[in-house]
Amino acid sequence: MSRKNPLDPLLNMAMAMSTRHYEYYIETAEQVQTPKVKALLNVLAETERDLIAHIRHMMVTGILDEIEAMGRVEVGADPPDDSPIAPERIDTDPRIFVCNKALEQEIKGYTFYLAIAARAKTELASRLFEYLAFIKSQQIDQIRKVCTTF
Repeated sequence: MSRKNPLDPLLNMAMAMSTRHYEYYIETAEQVQTPKVKALLNVLAETERDLIAHIRHMMVTGILDEIEAMGRVEVGADPPDDSPIAPERIDTDPRIFVCNKALEQEIKGYTFYLAIAARAKTELASRLFEYLAFIKSQQIDQIRKVCTTF
């Protein structure tokens, strides 16, 4: 008989959040007409799909490899920039609107993961959510890089 992994509920929570983000990007990409916005949303959907696959992998194999690979990155010491991208163009450029919506969504995920990490009852659970926050910070950086080219 296998023992239940105490991190499963936390991984399930992370899976649910990433799935919602993935679905948002896919559904929005299907609705937009602008090719560059559609491409951006598809790239963001890919990053969420990759994160979902990564979380599934952790559910099966555990999280020690991810924790070790991350090392002791100081998550939260230098938080990602949460300021809107080109706020003066939000109402006139659908690309910027989508970029800021995606940025807002990923900032919420980053903040949520850090909050869970801070309240975790074990070091392992805390490190798991620090790792997920780290992944979100990378997604935020990617959004900023892509969106500043518009």
